[in-house]
Amino acid sequence: MSQPKKSPILVLGADGYLGWPLSLRLARQNPDRQIVMVDNFLRRRLVRDVGGDSILPILEMKQRLWAAKRVHGIRNMDFIHMDVNSEALEFLIEERRPDAIYHLAQQCSAPYSMRGVDEALLTLRNNEEGNMRLLWAVREYVPDCHVIKLGTFGEYAKGGIDIAEGYFKPVYRGRAASTAIPYPRRADDFYHASKINDTNYIAIACQHWGLRVTDIMQSTVFGTWTEDMEGHPELYTRVDYDECFGTVANRFIAQALCGEPLSVYGTGNQRTGLMALNDAITSLAALWSDVPEKAQHRVINHVTEKSFSVNELADAIVGSARREGLKVTVQRGRFDPRAEQVEAKMAFEIESAYVDSHLKQTDMRDVVHRAFVMLSQHRERIDRSLFAPRNSWQGAGKGESKKRRQKKEDNVVVALPQQNVRRKRAPVLQTEDDWEIFRREQFPYEHLNLNPGTLGSPSEAVLQEIRKAQSPDLLAQPLDQYRRGREVYEEARAEASALWPSDDHELQLVGSASQTSNLLALAFARLGGQMSRPLRVLTTMNEHVGGIGAFERMPEFRICYLSDKEIRDPKAFRALVAGFKPDIALFSHVTYDTGQALPVAQWMKDISELRPGASTLLDVSQSLGVIAPEFEHADVVFGSCHKWLFGPRGTGLLWTNERFRRRVGALNWSGEPLAKGGKDFGFSPSGGLDFSLYAGLLACFRLYRQLGAERLRERSADLALYFRVRLSNMLRSHGIRFRLLEPHLGVPGANGMFSLSFVNFDPYPLYDAMNAHKVHCKCIKDRGRDGRERQLLRFGVPYYETQERMQKALATIEDCLREQLANSSDHSLRYLLKSGATPSPRTEVLASSARPV
Repeated sequence: MSQPKKSPILVLGADGYLGWPLSLRLARQNPDRQIVMVDNFLRRRLVRDVGGDSILPILEMKQRLWAAKRVHGIRNMDFIHMDVNSEALEFLIEERRPDAIYHLAQQCSAPYSMRGVDEALLTLRNNEEGNMRLLWAVREYVPDCHVIKLGTFGEYAKGGIDIAEGYFKPVYRGRAASTAIPYPRRADDFYHASKINDTNYIAIACQHWGLRVTDIMQSTVFGTWTEDMEGHPELYTRVDYDECFGTVANRFIAQALCGEPLSVYGTGNQRTGLMALNDAITSLAALWSDVPEKAQHRVINHVTEKSFSVNELADAIVGSARREGLKVTVQRGRFDPRAEQVEAKMAFEIESAYVDSHLKQTDMRDVVHRAFVMLSQHRERIDRSLFAPRNSWQGAGKGESKKRRQKKEDNVVVALPQQNVRRKRAPVLQTEDDWEIFRREQFPYEHLNLNPGTLGSPSEAVLQEIRKAQSPDLLAQPLDQYRRGREVYEEARAEASALWPSDDHELQLVGSASQTSNLLALAFARLGGQMSRPLRVLTTMNEHVGGIGAFERMPEFRICYLSDKEIRDPKAFRALVAGFKPDIALFSHVTYDTGQALPVAQWMKDISELRPGASTLLDVSQSLGVIAPEFEHADVVFGSCHKWLFGPRGTGLLWTNERFRRRVGALNWSGEPLAKGGKDFGFSPSGGLDFSLYAGLLACFRLYRQLGAERLRERSADLALYFRVRLSNMLRSHGIRFRLLEPHLGVPGANGMFSLSFVNFDPYPLYDAMNAHKVHCKCIKDRGRDGRERQLLRFGVPYYETQERMQKALATIEDCLREQLANSSDHSLRYLLKSGATPSPRTEVLASSARPV
């Protein structure tokens, strides 16, 4: 009997200095639980905004996850690109029902919060509203969940008395408090004020709702190393050193590496608590399972080095630097952005009972040494101009806030792809308003196309370049058409090769996936004609007829469909391959009907081991632009560009390896190839073509690169989650029974797509009414290859849509649904809907046991 699935652990703010190594540690220590990582990359954007960057180069999140899988074998990490300060957080918690939530998703810089009104408002809204949304969502869906909230040691009012761990019983005028009360707190900036407010809100939520929260009063974290990253640069976390986001110890280390004097602000007598990065991660990662009592607001002072003043810290790092052979000095009093000219060093003890009893502290000298070793290899990335503070806490210089606002507004302008011009930076797309501006400029459609898996809606950048390529002057000159066609073909091919590189495959720009699949089938049929038997083709029941149809209908092929067991059970899959002995395997990366990602990488690896002579074909039509293609062990990878890439109609990409090209000889046997070169002959398109399509493809690829693949995938996933939860609730409220199709990999909607399978409801009239009201999805109402009846609605949410437009789509769907139910003459159906009954049991089978036909 299978064990019940354990609830996941959520890490909000998983891309940050602490968030990434914490997620790694949790994943390694808890292989039986999913670690769901959430971030909107705010930290990356804000650091760029102030002109900074991490000293250690850090990878994009998808690359980090690949590295974690390769280095540590980690398979239990999911990443969701999501703004915690949005309704998506509630939907996520409702769906995942976590046992623990680490909340690190906050703007963490005091200097940044004091730069200007925009920065102050961002800090307050992001921190306080995000924290409040979390508390309400936990109260609603997982009241017993353990929330570990990252606060800051800077919340405490340091007035010279010892600092208790959260709560204490003070004595005033000889009278002692009868119950413990919060230790006094005081802020000198808007960031710390937001954290104090967070703590107050948490205390209220615990008191009235019985929540279980551990509030971490985190001291200054420093260092670059954790045991999970050692020796693996692809797993490094960020290390900032600028005045806003660099912690004082890390800034001192960076200055020492450059031979710059360590700049101590003010007198340097201010006290600061310290904690090594690895120590902080070790302690935090162990906390989730140490659950507080119901209604307990537990406070932990997260500090190991308790006695340092900033002066003493600087002196300690100078000593470590000199042991490394670096000659550095200390510069005191030149800068005082915070007005910290306080002569006295306040004496107080810090209570830290939890850390003292649970953690063995790393020696500070060892932490600094490791930091010097790791950072010295990247010292050329350090910009010395960032060491001097540029912002005074007493107020920005005259006009500075206005200049910054103007700069932000300028960055929102979308740079349309143009040839022979300097490429502009990607637009700043942080808020729903930003995305709406972008949508109006690039996708100004009134209709809502929630079915880009069939035909996406091309961007204005694509249409503009096509129009330019169809100018009357160019169309009147045949030779110029060919010349310009070849030029733009090569430009577009180079751009696509950079986006989806493969050392073992040659890339051609081709027609749609259906056209390409026909050419592939004909090429293999020619080979099959030379044999005394049909070629055996292994595939799934969820292939689109445009991809597998030619193989199914030609007598030169014999088809075997994977069963549900063989899809899910690797041993059963390998057994089928060994028994059926396929000559060809054709799989979709993502299925057209259910939007599910299939384990194609493992399948193709198994086939290459068990049937090394077989050809593997991967159809990426439903994933291209959403998920990177899987090239390893694939002979052919092909897909359309008019779906999730929102490119020109009838265009596609084809990657082929040398083994396949030698085997089939050519796909195009007539005409001179558009591209020159031995590898292209017979595979590159030839003859008179609509060359303007290649101009549109070039624009499509450039816009895609400009916005960023991972950002677009996560944007679609966020919108799909937002839409799916509301749509599901709406259908349930009308008594409509449906099934959200279970994914083979990942979670429903993680790639921006999901499908609903209906048992006692015909979705076609609803689909037809939606089309009439300018909301489009896909309806599949047929009998599958296994003969079973299917009634599906499939949705795919483009990245450029907005939550407001999703609300509009939902309102339209509900209106259509109400009208359909009200006008239904099938009284028995209406009874079934209302009662929840079903006329006869039916099992939803997406890929049932079907043997070769």
